[in-house]
Amino acid sequence: MLEDLARTRAALTESAGAAVWALPDDELTACLEEAWAGVQQLTAVTAHLIRQAEARSIPKSEAASSTVVWLRQRFRIAPWTGKRLQMLGAALDASPSLDAAVSAGSVSVDQALAIAEAIEDLPDDTGRDMVAEAESALISFASDFDPIVLSRLGARILAHIDPDAADRHDEVALKRQQERAHRRRGFTLSPLGNGQVRLSGRLSTAAAATVKAALDPLCHPSRDAGSDQPRTPEQRRADALVDICALALRTGDLPTTGGEPPQVVVTIPIETLRNTPPSDPETPTVVPPATPGAKPGGPAAGRGPRSGSPATTCKPAANRDPAAPPQAGRSALLDDGTPVSASDARLMACDALVIPAVLGTDGQVLDVGRARRLFTGPIRRALILRDGGCSFPGCDRPPAWSEGHHIVPWADGGVTALSNACLLCRHHHRLIHDDWQVRLHEDGRPEFLPPASLDPQRRPRRKAYHQRL
Repeated sequence: MLEDLARTRAALTESAGAAVWALPDDELTACLEEAWAGVQQLTAVTAHLIRQAEARSIPKSEAASSTVVWLRQRFRIAPWTGKRLQMLGAALDASPSLDAAVSAGSVSVDQALAIAEAIEDLPDDTGRDMVAEAESALISFASDFDPIVLSRLGARILAHIDPDAADRHDEVALKRQQERAHRRRGFTLSPLGNGQVRLSGRLSTAAAATVKAALDPLCHPSRDAGSDQPRTPEQRRADALVDICALALRTGDLPTTGGEPPQVVVTIPIETLRNTPPSDPETPTVVPPATPGAKPGGPAAGRGPRSGSPATTCKPAANRDPAAPPQAGRSALLDDGTPVSASDARLMACDALVIPAVLGTDGQVLDVGRARRLFTGPIRRALILRDGGCSFPGCDRPPAWSEGHHIVPWADGGVTALSNACLLCRHHHRLIHDDWQVRLHEDGRPEFLPPASLDPQRRPRRKAYHQRL
Protein backbone atom coordinates (compact mmCIF):
# COMPACT_ATOMS: atom_id res chain seq x y z
CA MET A 1 0.00 0.00 0.00
CA LEU A 2 2.85 2.38 0.82
CA GLU A 3 4.29 1.94 -2.69
CA ASP A 4 0.88 2.56 -4.25
CA LEU A 5 0.47 5.78 -2.29
CA ALA A 6 3.97 6.90 -3.25
CA ARG A 7 3.17 6.37 -6.94
CA THR A 8 -0.11 8.21 -6.52
CA ARG A 9 1.68 11.20 -4.98
CA ALA A 10 4.21 11.21 -7.79
CA ALA A 11 1.41 11.28 -10.36
CA LEU A 12 -0.35 14.06 -8.46
CA THR A 13 2.85 16.09 -8.37
CA GLU A 14 3.10 15.78 -12.13
CA SER A 15 -0.55 16.80 -12.57
CA ALA A 16 -0.13 19.78 -10.23
CA GLY A 17 2.61 21.10 -12.49
CA ALA A 18 0.58 20.75 -15.69
CA ALA A 19 -0.27 23.83 -17.76
CA VAL A 20 -3.98 23.98 -16.92
CA TRP A 21 -4.32 27.30 -18.74
CA ALA A 22 -3.90 25.45 -22.05
CA LEU A 23 -6.84 23.07 -21.48
CA PRO A 24 -10.04 23.49 -23.52
CA ASP A 25 -13.14 24.24 -21.47
CA ASP A 26 -14.64 20.75 -21.75
CA GLU A 27 -11.34 19.08 -20.81
CA LEU A 28 -10.85 21.52 -17.93
CA THR A 29 -14.23 20.64 -16.39
CA ALA A 30 -13.60 16.92 -16.98
CA CYS A 31 -10.24 17.20 -15.19
CA LEU A 32 -11.91 19.07 -12.34
CA GLU A 33 -14.46 16.27 -11.92
CA GLU A 34 -11.70 13.66 -11.86
CA ALA A 35 -9.68 15.66 -9.36
CA TRP A 36 -12.71 16.10 -7.09
CA ALA A 37 -13.43 12.36 -7.18
CA GLY A 38 -9.77 11.69 -6.41
CA VAL A 39 -9.94 13.94 -3.33
CA GLN A 40 -12.85 11.87 -2.00
CA GLN A 41 -10.97 8.63 -2.65
CA LEU A 42 -7.81 9.83 -0.90
CA THR A 43 -9.90 11.07 2.02
CA ALA A 44 -11.49 7.62 2.29
CA VAL A 45 -8.03 6.03 2.40
CA THR A 46 -7.01 8.49 5.12
CA ALA A 47 -10.16 7.69 7.13
CA HIS A 48 -9.45 3.94 6.85
CA LEU A 49 -5.93 4.45 8.21
CA ILE A 50 -7.15 6.63 11.07
CA ARG A 51 -9.76 4.06 12.00
CA GLN A 52 -7.10 1.34 12.10
CA ALA A 53 -4.81 3.54 14.20
CA GLU A 54 -7.67 3.96 16.69
CA ALA A 55 -8.26 0.19 16.77
CA ARG A 56 -4.58 -0.32 17.64
CA SER A 57 -4.68 2.45 20.31
CA ILE A 58 -1.78 4.25 18.63
CA PRO A 59 -2.96 7.73 19.75
CA LYS A 60 -3.13 6.54 23.35
CA SER A 61 0.31 4.93 23.14
CA GLU A 62 1.73 8.30 22.03
CA ALA A 63 0.20 10.05 25.08
CA ALA A 64 -2.53 11.86 23.13
CA SER A 65 -5.73 12.54 25.07
CA SER A 66 -7.84 11.73 22.00
CA THR A 67 -7.57 10.77 18.35
CA VAL A 68 -8.34 14.35 17.31
CA VAL A 69 -5.49 15.69 19.48
CA TRP A 70 -3.17 13.04 18.05
CA LEU A 71 -4.07 14.02 14.47
CA ARG A 72 -3.57 17.69 15.24
CA GLN A 73 -0.17 17.08 16.78
CA ARG A 74 1.09 14.70 14.10
CA PHE A 75 -0.29 16.36 10.97
CA ARG A 76 -0.73 19.96 12.22
CA ILE A 77 -4.38 20.09 11.19
CA ALA A 78 -7.28 21.98 12.73
CA PRO A 79 -9.29 20.08 15.38
CA TRP A 80 -12.50 20.20 13.36
CA THR A 81 -10.67 18.63 10.39
CA GLY A 82 -9.46 15.77 12.58
CA LYS A 83 -12.93 15.26 14.06
CA ARG A 84 -14.45 15.10 10.59
CA LEU A 85 -11.95 12.44 9.49
CA GLN A 86 -12.62 10.44 12.65
CA MET A 87 -16.37 10.55 12.02
CA LEU A 88 -15.87 9.51 8.40
CA GLY A 89 -13.76 6.53 9.44
CA ALA A 90 -16.49 5.34 11.80
CA ALA A 91 -19.20 5.83 9.15
CA LEU A 92 -17.30 3.90 6.47
CA ASP A 93 -16.44 1.13 8.89
CA ALA A 94 -20.14 0.71 9.74
CA SER A 95 -21.38 0.62 6.13
CA PRO A 96 -19.65 -1.34 3.34
CA SER A 97 -21.99 0.20 0.74
CA LEU A 98 -21.18 3.74 1.78
CA ASP A 99 -17.49 2.85 2.00
CA ALA A 100 -17.54 1.55 -1.57
CA ALA A 101 -19.31 4.69 -2.84
CA VAL A 102 -16.83 7.11 -1.24
CA SER A 103 -13.85 4.95 -2.17
CA ALA A 104 -15.04 5.04 -5.79
CA GLY A 105 -15.35 8.83 -5.67
CA SER A 106 -19.06 8.83 -6.51
CA VAL A 107 -20.14 10.15 -3.08
CA SER A 108 -18.37 13.05 -1.40
CA VAL A 109 -17.20 13.07 2.19
CA ASP A 110 -19.86 15.59 3.26
CA GLN A 111 -22.57 13.57 1.52
CA ALA A 112 -21.36 10.39 3.23
CA LEU A 113 -21.57 12.02 6.67
CA ALA A 114 -25.10 13.25 5.92
CA ILE A 115 -26.16 9.75 4.81
CA ALA A 116 -24.60 8.11 7.86
CA GLU A 117 -26.41 10.54 10.15
CA ALA A 118 -29.75 9.81 8.47
CA ILE A 119 -29.26 6.04 8.82
CA GLU A 120 -28.33 6.45 12.47
CA ASP A 121 -31.64 8.25 13.06
CA LEU A 122 -33.78 5.37 11.79
CA PRO A 123 -35.90 3.70 14.49
CA ASP A 124 -34.33 0.77 16.34
CA ASP A 125 -36.94 -1.67 15.06
CA THR A 126 -36.24 -0.88 11.41
CA GLY A 127 -35.36 -4.15 9.69
CA ARG A 128 -31.99 -4.75 8.06
CA ASP A 129 -33.52 -4.91 4.61
CA MET A 130 -35.27 -1.59 5.19
CA VAL A 131 -32.05 0.03 6.44
CA ALA A 132 -30.19 -1.24 3.39
CA GLU A 133 -32.92 0.09 1.09
CA ALA A 134 -32.84 3.51 2.78
CA GLU A 135 -29.07 3.69 2.51
CA SER A 136 -29.15 2.63 -1.13
CA ALA A 137 -31.73 5.28 -1.92
CA LEU A 138 -29.71 8.04 -0.25
CA ILE A 139 -26.53 6.96 -2.04
CA SER A 140 -28.38 7.15 -5.35
CA PHE A 141 -29.68 10.62 -4.44
CA ALA A 142 -26.08 11.79 -3.94
CA SER A 143 -25.64 12.17 -7.70
CA ASP A 144 -28.30 14.90 -7.73
CA PHE A 145 -28.31 16.57 -4.31
CA ASP A 146 -25.80 18.37 -2.09
CA PRO A 147 -25.22 17.39 1.57
CA ILE A 148 -27.76 19.88 2.97
CA VAL A 149 -30.58 18.59 0.76
CA LEU A 150 -29.46 15.00 1.46
CA SER A 151 -29.86 15.66 5.18
CA ARG A 152 -33.42 16.85 4.62
CA LEU A 153 -34.18 13.85 2.45
CA GLY A 154 -32.61 11.58 5.06
CA ALA A 155 -34.95 12.91 7.74
CA ARG A 156 -37.89 11.68 5.64
CA ILE A 157 -36.31 8.64 4.00
CA LEU A 158 -38.54 6.24 5.92
CA ALA A 159 -41.62 7.89 4.40
CA HIS A 160 -40.09 7.28 0.98
CA ILE A 161 -39.45 3.56 1.43
CA ASP A 162 -42.22 2.64 3.94
CA PRO A 163 -44.92 5.33 4.45
CA ASP A 164 -46.86 3.22 6.98
CA ALA A 165 -43.79 2.77 9.19
CA ALA A 166 -42.99 6.48 8.90
CA ASP A 167 -46.37 7.43 10.34
CA ARG A 168 -45.84 5.09 13.28
CA HIS A 169 -42.33 6.28 14.00
CA ASP A 170 -42.56 10.04 13.55
CA GLU A 171 -42.58 10.67 17.30
CA VAL A 172 -39.76 8.19 17.86
CA ALA A 173 -37.70 9.80 15.11
CA LEU A 174 -38.18 13.24 16.65
CA LYS A 175 -37.03 11.93 20.02
CA ARG A 176 -33.93 10.40 18.44
CA GLN A 177 -33.12 13.70 16.77
CA GLN A 178 -33.40 15.49 20.10
CA GLU A 179 -31.16 12.93 21.79
CA ARG A 180 -28.60 13.23 19.02
CA ALA A 181 -28.69 17.04 19.24
CA HIS A 182 -28.04 16.84 22.97
CA ARG A 183 -25.27 14.29 22.52
CA ARG A 184 -23.52 16.32 19.83
CA ARG A 185 -23.85 19.71 21.47
CA GLY A 186 -20.58 21.56 21.65
CA PHE A 187 -18.90 24.94 21.39
CA THR A 188 -15.30 25.76 20.47
CA LEU A 189 -13.15 28.88 20.30
CA SER A 190 -10.19 28.38 17.97
CA PRO A 191 -7.52 31.10 17.67
CA LEU A 192 -6.67 31.74 14.01
CA GLY A 193 -3.38 33.49 14.75
CA ASN A 194 -4.37 36.69 12.96
CA GLY A 195 -6.05 38.59 15.78
CA GLN A 196 -9.27 36.64 15.35
CA VAL A 197 -10.87 33.65 17.06
CA ARG A 198 -13.22 31.32 15.24
CA LEU A 199 -16.42 30.39 17.11
CA SER A 200 -18.19 27.22 16.05
CA GLY A 201 -20.51 24.67 17.55
CA ARG A 202 -23.91 23.03 17.74
CA LEU A 203 -26.89 23.48 20.05
CA SER A 204 -30.24 21.80 20.28
CA THR A 205 -33.19 23.81 19.03
CA ALA A 206 -34.35 24.49 22.59
CA ALA A 207 -30.89 25.56 23.79
CA ALA A 208 -30.44 27.81 20.78
CA ALA A 209 -33.75 29.49 21.60
CA THR A 210 -32.38 30.38 25.05
CA VAL A 211 -29.23 31.89 23.56
CA LYS A 212 -31.24 33.78 20.97
CA ALA A 213 -33.56 35.20 23.63
CA ALA A 214 -30.54 36.56 25.52
CA LEU A 215 -28.86 38.02 22.42
CA ASP A 216 -31.86 39.56 20.69
CA PRO A 217 -32.38 42.55 23.02
CA LEU A 218 -28.72 43.53 22.62
CA CYS A 219 -28.46 43.12 18.86
CA HIS A 220 -31.65 44.75 17.64
CA PRO A 221 -31.02 47.12 14.68
CA SER A 222 -32.60 49.98 16.66
CA ARG A 223 -29.52 50.04 18.91
CA ASP A 224 -27.59 51.47 15.94
CA ALA A 225 -30.13 54.17 15.22
CA GLY A 226 -28.37 57.45 14.49
CA SER A 227 -24.96 55.84 14.23
CA ASP A 228 -22.78 56.85 11.29
CA GLN A 229 -21.23 53.35 11.33
CA PRO A 230 -24.11 50.85 11.50
CA ARG A 231 -23.11 47.28 12.27
CA THR A 232 -24.00 44.18 10.29
CA PRO A 233 -26.31 41.61 11.95
CA GLU A 234 -23.30 39.36 12.49
CA GLN A 235 -21.39 42.16 14.21
CA ARG A 236 -24.34 42.99 16.46
CA ARG A 237 -24.65 39.36 17.54
CA ALA A 238 -20.90 39.15 18.23
CA ASP A 239 -20.97 42.32 20.34
CA ALA A 240 -24.05 41.09 22.20
CA LEU A 241 -22.33 37.80 23.11
CA VAL A 242 -19.33 39.67 24.53
CA ASP A 243 -21.61 42.04 26.48
CA ILE A 244 -23.51 39.12 28.04
CA CYS A 245 -20.28 37.38 29.08
CA ALA A 246 -18.90 40.61 30.56
CA LEU A 247 -22.13 41.00 32.53
CA ALA A 248 -21.83 37.44 33.84
CA LEU A 249 -18.24 38.07 34.97
CA ARG A 250 -19.28 41.18 36.89
CA THR A 251 -21.99 39.36 38.85
CA GLY A 252 -19.46 37.42 40.96
CA ASP A 253 -21.73 34.35 40.88
CA LEU A 254 -19.57 32.21 38.59
CA PRO A 255 -17.58 29.30 40.10
CA THR A 256 -13.86 29.73 40.74
CA THR A 257 -11.11 28.24 38.57
CA GLY A 258 -8.06 26.90 40.34
CA GLY A 259 -8.94 28.96 43.43
CA GLU A 260 -9.23 32.16 41.40
CA PRO A 261 -12.39 34.00 40.37
CA PRO A 262 -13.13 34.04 36.62
CA GLN A 263 -10.94 36.67 35.01
CA VAL A 264 -9.27 37.83 31.83
CA VAL A 265 -5.51 37.86 32.40
CA VAL A 266 -3.36 40.27 30.37
CA THR A 267 0.42 40.53 30.68
CA ILE A 268 1.84 43.90 29.63
CA PRO A 269 5.26 45.56 30.07
CA ILE A 270 5.13 48.15 32.83
CA GLU A 271 6.39 50.87 30.47
CA THR A 272 3.56 50.24 28.02
CA LEU A 273 0.98 50.29 30.82
CA ARG A 274 2.30 53.58 32.21
CA ASN A 275 2.70 55.42 28.92
CA THR A 276 -0.25 56.69 26.93
CA PRO A 277 0.67 57.39 23.29
CA PRO A 278 0.02 60.95 22.12
CA SER A 279 -2.27 59.67 19.35
CA ASP A 280 -4.66 58.26 21.96
CA PRO A 281 -5.34 61.19 24.29
CA GLU A 282 -8.62 59.75 25.60
CA THR A 283 -7.00 56.60 27.00
CA PRO A 284 -6.31 57.11 30.71
CA THR A 285 -2.81 56.51 31.99
CA VAL A 286 -2.60 53.81 34.64
CA VAL A 287 0.39 54.21 36.96
CA PRO A 288 0.56 51.62 39.76
CA PRO A 289 1.88 53.36 42.87
CA ALA A 290 5.32 52.31 44.04
CA THR A 291 5.60 49.89 46.92
CA PRO A 292 7.37 51.47 49.92
CA GLY A 293 10.85 50.04 50.13
CA ALA A 294 10.66 48.23 46.83
CA LYS A 295 13.97 47.59 45.15
CA PRO A 296 14.65 48.63 41.53
CA GLY A 297 13.42 45.93 39.21
CA GLY A 298 11.12 44.55 41.90
CA PRO A 299 7.34 44.32 41.63
CA ALA A 300 5.32 47.49 41.79
CA ALA A 301 2.16 47.54 43.83
CA GLY A 302 -1.12 47.17 41.98
CA ARG A 303 -4.31 49.07 42.54
CA GLY A 304 -7.44 47.34 43.75
CA PRO A 305 -10.42 46.46 41.59
CA ARG A 306 -13.28 48.81 41.08
CA SER A 307 -16.44 47.79 42.85
CA GLY A 308 -18.27 45.03 41.04
CA SER A 309 -15.61 44.64 38.34
CA PRO A 310 -13.36 41.63 39.05
CA ALA A 311 -13.35 40.42 35.47
CA THR A 312 -9.90 41.54 34.28
CA THR A 313 -6.46 41.09 35.80
CA CYS A 314 -3.60 43.07 34.25
CA LYS A 315 -0.07 42.03 35.14
CA PRO A 316 2.53 44.72 34.46
CA ALA A 317 5.58 42.65 33.59
CA ALA A 318 8.58 44.68 34.69
CA ASN A 319 11.91 43.89 33.05
CA ARG A 320 14.98 43.36 35.18
CA ASP A 321 16.26 46.69 33.86
CA PRO A 322 13.63 49.35 34.57
CA ALA A 323 15.11 51.60 31.88
CA ALA A 324 14.99 48.95 29.16
CA PRO A 325 12.37 49.57 26.46
CA PRO A 326 9.51 47.12 25.92
CA GLN A 327 10.39 44.27 23.60
CA ALA A 328 9.06 44.65 20.05
CA GLY A 329 5.95 42.66 19.34
CA ARG A 330 5.29 42.07 23.05
CA SER A 331 2.90 44.93 23.84
CA ALA A 332 0.47 42.69 25.72
CA LEU A 333 -0.37 38.99 25.94
CA LEU A 334 -3.41 37.07 27.09
CA ASP A 335 -2.78 34.08 29.35
CA ASP A 336 -2.79 31.70 26.37
CA GLY A 337 -0.06 33.69 24.61
CA THR A 338 -2.35 35.53 22.20
CA PRO A 339 -1.11 39.11 21.59
CA VAL A 340 -3.43 42.08 22.02
CA SER A 341 -2.78 45.72 21.24
CA ALA A 342 -1.47 48.08 23.88
CA SER A 343 -4.62 50.21 23.57
CA ASP A 344 -6.86 47.20 24.27
CA ALA A 345 -4.69 46.28 27.28
CA ARG A 346 -4.92 49.83 28.66
CA LEU A 347 -8.69 49.74 28.20
CA MET A 348 -8.85 46.52 30.24
CA ALA A 349 -6.55 48.01 32.90
CA CYS A 350 -8.94 50.92 33.42
CA ASP A 351 -11.36 48.55 35.17
CA ALA A 352 -9.07 45.86 36.52
CA LEU A 353 -7.11 44.47 39.41
CA VAL A 354 -3.46 45.15 38.54
CA ILE A 355 -1.10 42.47 39.88
CA PRO A 356 2.65 43.04 39.54
CA ALA A 357 5.06 40.38 38.33
CA VAL A 358 8.77 40.62 37.56
CA LEU A 359 10.01 38.90 34.39
CA GLY A 360 13.54 38.22 33.26
CA THR A 361 14.81 39.19 29.84
CA ASP A 362 13.73 35.80 28.44
CA GLY A 363 10.22 36.12 29.86
CA GLN A 364 10.68 33.74 32.80
CA VAL A 365 8.81 34.72 35.96
CA LEU A 366 11.21 35.88 38.66
CA ASP A 367 8.90 37.12 41.40
CA VAL A 368 5.17 37.03 41.98
CA GLY A 369 4.09 36.82 45.61
CA ARG A 370 4.99 34.20 48.20
CA ALA A 371 4.91 30.41 47.93
CA ARG A 372 2.02 28.33 49.29
CA ARG A 373 1.36 24.65 49.73
CA LEU A 374 -1.39 24.68 47.11
CA PHE A 375 -1.12 26.14 43.61
CA THR A 376 -3.48 29.05 44.18
CA GLY A 377 -3.23 32.82 44.17
CA PRO A 378 0.13 34.32 43.10
CA ILE A 379 1.85 31.00 42.41
CA ARG A 380 -0.93 29.86 40.07
CA ARG A 381 -0.86 33.20 38.28
CA ALA A 382 2.88 32.75 37.83
CA LEU A 383 2.35 29.28 36.35
CA ILE A 384 -0.24 30.63 33.93
CA LEU A 385 2.10 33.44 32.97
CA ARG A 386 4.92 30.98 32.21
CA ASP A 387 3.12 27.90 30.82
CA GLY A 388 -0.05 29.45 29.37
CA GLY A 389 -1.99 26.21 29.80
CA CYS A 390 -1.12 22.51 29.91
CA SER A 391 2.61 22.34 29.28
CA PHE A 392 2.62 18.80 27.81
CA PRO A 393 3.86 18.65 24.18
CA GLY A 394 1.01 18.91 21.69
CA CYS A 395 -1.70 19.74 24.26
CA ASP A 396 -3.78 22.89 23.79
CA ARG A 397 -5.79 22.80 27.02
CA PRO A 398 -6.12 26.35 28.41
CA PRO A 399 -5.14 27.41 31.95
CA ALA A 400 -8.70 27.01 33.24
CA TRP A 401 -8.51 23.28 32.42
CA SER A 402 -5.04 22.77 33.89
CA GLU A 403 -3.80 21.81 37.35
CA GLY A 404 -0.57 22.60 39.16
CA HIS A 405 1.85 19.64 39.39
CA HIS A 406 4.74 19.25 41.86
CA ILE A 407 7.72 17.98 39.85
CA VAL A 408 9.26 16.73 43.10
CA PRO A 409 6.21 15.51 45.06
CA TRP A 410 5.18 17.48 48.12
CA ALA A 411 5.32 14.28 50.19
CA ASP A 412 8.98 13.86 49.17
CA GLY A 413 9.98 17.33 50.29
CA GLY A 414 9.14 19.19 47.08
CA VAL A 415 8.32 22.85 47.55
CA THR A 416 5.36 24.73 46.11
CA ALA A 417 7.37 27.08 43.94
CA LEU A 418 7.68 27.96 40.30
CA SER A 419 11.00 26.07 40.16
CA ASN A 420 9.19 22.86 41.11
CA ALA A 421 5.93 23.16 39.20
CA CYS A 422 4.20 23.02 35.84
CA LEU A 423 0.62 23.17 34.58
CA LEU A 424 -0.95 19.95 33.30
CA CYS A 425 -4.46 19.06 32.15
CA ARG A 426 -6.19 16.19 33.94
CA HIS A 427 -5.27 13.64 31.24
CA HIS A 428 -1.57 14.48 31.16
CA HIS A 429 -1.43 14.91 34.95
CA ARG A 430 -2.36 11.24 35.28
CA LEU A 431 0.16 10.35 32.58
CA ILE A 432 3.03 12.05 34.44
CA HIS A 433 2.25 9.97 37.52
CA ASP A 434 2.61 6.82 35.39
CA ASP A 435 5.55 6.42 33.00
CA TRP A 436 6.42 9.92 31.72
CA GLN A 437 8.76 12.29 33.52
CA VAL A 438 8.89 16.09 33.62
CA ARG A 439 11.71 18.43 34.51
CA LEU A 440 12.56 22.08 34.06
CA HIS A 441 15.08 23.05 31.41
CA GLU A 442 17.81 25.50 32.31
CA ASP A 443 15.65 28.26 30.80
CA GLY A 444 12.98 27.52 33.41
CA ARG A 445 10.43 25.91 31.08
CA PRO A 446 9.08 22.35 31.37
CA GLU A 447 10.34 19.51 29.19
CA PHE A 448 9.11 15.93 29.18
CA LEU A 449 10.90 12.59 28.92
CA PRO A 450 8.85 9.87 27.17
CA PRO A 451 8.95 6.25 28.35
CA ALA A 452 11.54 3.97 26.76
CA SER A 453 8.76 2.02 25.07
CA LEU A 454 7.93 5.11 23.01
CA ASP A 455 11.48 6.46 22.55
CA PRO A 456 14.38 4.21 23.63
CA GLN A 457 16.66 7.27 23.82
CA ARG A 458 14.12 9.18 25.95
CA ARG A 459 14.84 12.45 24.17
CA PRO A 460 13.19 15.42 25.91
CA ARG A 461 10.15 16.96 24.26
CA ARG A 462 8.85 20.49 24.62
CA LYS A 463 5.63 22.19 23.75
CA ALA A 464 5.13 24.49 20.78
CA TYR A 465 1.89 26.13 21.99
CA HIS A 466 1.80 28.93 24.55
CA GLN A 467 5.50 29.75 24.20
CA ARG A 468 6.36 33.43 24.59
CA LEU A 469 8.29 33.80 21.36
